[in-house]
Amino acid sequence: MNRHCSCEEIYRMLSEYIDDEIDSLMKEMMEEHIRECERCLSLLHTIEKTLSFSREIHRRKNVPQRVVERVYYEIRIRYRR
Repeated sequence: MNRHCSCEEIYRMLSEYIDDEIDSLMKEMMEEHIRECERCLSLLHTIEKTLSFSREIHRRKNVPQRVVERVYYEIRIRYRR
């Protein structure tokens, strides 16, 4: 494979990767990068654990609205472009 993904590309596409919404070539490039980059692998595992934890909590009971709003606010502040 001639082209490699950068960490920045991984960050931008990680959600699509997790949701399996990328083409096979991009998926292969991302997986190659993630195998070699501990930081990106750690980020992937953190997001997957967060999603799993969130799903488990949601099954048990509803998350309070103020918690949902706070998380949404924090994400917007940190990842504002």
